[in-house]
Amino acid sequence: EEVASEFSGKLKVYKVDIDQNPDTPTTYGVRGVPTMILFKGGQQVDQIVGNHPKENILAVLKKHI
Repeated sequence: EEVASEFSGKLKVYKVDIDQNPDTPTTYGVRGVPTMILFKGGQQVDQIVGNHPKENILAVLKKHI
């Protein structure tokens, strides 16, 4: 939520409840939770698995914005 507010207007952040959407992890090859998948132009461009410090998440996002 912090990252979403920092990048407001530049990207959209969505959360998916994998218990309510069990096909989604299979579709995107999610093997661990939490997983962040970054899409650009409808295509998957990056993925982070596991807990990461905010700085790491920001670095990945900035590569693609």
